[in-house]
Amino acid sequence: MFDVRWDAESLECAGAGAIWGGVWVETEGEAFPERGWHDLPVAFVAELLDAFAEVGAGPGRRRRVRFFDGPFWVDLAGVDGGGVAVTAGSRTAEAAAPALTGAADALLLACQGRGWGEHSDVRRLRAIRSRFPG
Repeated sequence: MFDVRWDAESLECAGAGAIWGGVWVETEGEAFPERGWHDLPVAFVAELLDAFAEVGAGPGRRRRVRFFDGPFWVDLAGVDGGGVAVTAGSRTAEAAAPALTGAADALLLACQGRGWGEHSDVRRLRAIRSRFPG
């Protein structure tokens, strides 16, 4: 099982305009890079969702999504049947669209509630999210 996690209470829009906060992934229950990792959650989730859509289009497709802070990344690979295998750290699991879109929806709501609905990263995440049903 693969999940995207982020910490709503840690979200802040820095003076330079970047939205910072806790964001990490969990693969088979193991947090990566670590629980509460401080990074760019909206930008990271947008990249991850975009990669998921791309590699889910066919087996053999691959894409790497880097965290913006630190030397960490997540590898995605398309598998038979339209699935996506995600490797984070030393663990690999199959990812499901609802786990990613659910995290994106909640993050979009949190940003909207803070008045950041027109932030460029939020607009990008919203546009990528619109490519998924539901």
